[in-house]
Amino acid sequence: MYESYINLKPNELHQRLLNRKLHPKEIRRIKDEVAELKEARRVERITRTHRKAEWANVLDPLRYELNNAKVGRRYALQDEARVEAFDAYIAVMEKVLAKLEFPSKVLDQTPMQIAKEHNATGKGSPISNDGEHWVDWIPPKIKERIGQAFMELPHKVKAKRKVPFMRVMLSAQHDTAKQRLLKATHKEIATLERRQMVAPTDERKEKIERMHRAIKIIEAMTDNEAVPATWNTLNGIETDSD
Repeated sequence: MYESYINLKPNELHQRLLNRKLHPKEIRRIKDEVAELKEARRVERITRTHRKAEWANVLDPLRYELNNAKVGRRYALQDEARVEAFDAYIAVMEKVLAKLEFPSKVLDQTPMQIAKEHNATGKGSPISNDGEHWVDWIPPKIKERIGQAFMELPHKVKAKRKVPFMRVMLSAQHDTAKQRLLKATHKEIATLERRQMVAPTDERKEKIERMHRAIKIIEAMTDNEAVPATWNTLNGIETDSD
């Protein structure tokens, strides 16, 4: 109803409504409804941008690894075991990609939301780590079977052994995710430390210590290493890393 008003500046909208010779109460009502519509559109844009980034974190590394596997398969075609291992790996990745491409375009949910809904049903193989990384969407038995197939391939001198289902990110994604996680963790620590000064508790003290260990682990992450969404899923925060 108010589509023609959405892109107007406040003073332009006011003048447009005055020209219609509307009652002041009606003008105020329309202004409020247009403002609400603008805010809803703004929130929707932010939400979709966030969801798009979350899907990119899952699918971009998957597409990158799928392409690498297809390139790797082109060599040593006379080695049937090697070809079979690559074919199985490629087939699994293509299946996951086909499953996730549609929701990644619709943007109704994030990968994490879909994974949590799936796990809540109790049906099928659970999706680990709330689906943060593409390898989480593959059942452990399949990863073990394909991983074993690659391990059994004869190792060639000076050649790097192919390790499937590695938990890695693209460099640009890694840098962004690492800085975001550091910022969020530092912010949470600062909040907890202020509360601890006012009303100290042993539980909060232990949490702060774990978070400081998490900061060290995050800072030590190497390029391309997968960065989790939150600090409390990091390995090694329960024991001192010094």
